[in-house]
Amino acid sequence: MAERTFSLEAVLALREAELEAVERDLANIGRERAREQEKTREMRRRKAAGIASIEDATGKREAGFLVALYGWLEHMELRIREQEQKERLMDGELERVRGLWKKARMEKEKVLILRERFRGEERRRALRTEERSLEIWIEAREANRKLSGRRDP
Repeated sequence: MAERTFSLEAVLALREAELEAVERDLANIGRERAREQEKTREMRRRKAAGIASIEDATGKREAGFLVALYGWLEHMELRIREQEQKERLMDGELERVRGLWKKARMEKEKVLILRERFRGEERRRALRTEERSLEIWIEAREANRKLSGRRDP
């Protein structure tokens, strides 16, 4: 079985993909929630218009018309309650996905922090290696000078 090396870049790419997917879901739910809210507002406007027509029609219309209008208003109230229930469900879903988004963002940030720490450690390791190489070079130069019997000014 081939040995695979661990890569923070691969983990970061995975975390970024997860975050993007959750962000898309969050945006979709936000748009759907806005549409549902608009439907509710429209239903309330229609109901208000129906109530206004009752006020205008009082005394001028037949009783059958008013009974039908009251039935329609009752129906609209039921539909508005159903629509408000949909909104509450959407709010719950939005909060759930928002929680997933926060978690995904936090996971990505963790990987970014690890990557920066790793890069910092790599820089320190490279600096130590350069310093050791420089010390070895200086020691070798000193040894060459001693062997050759010369002294640098």
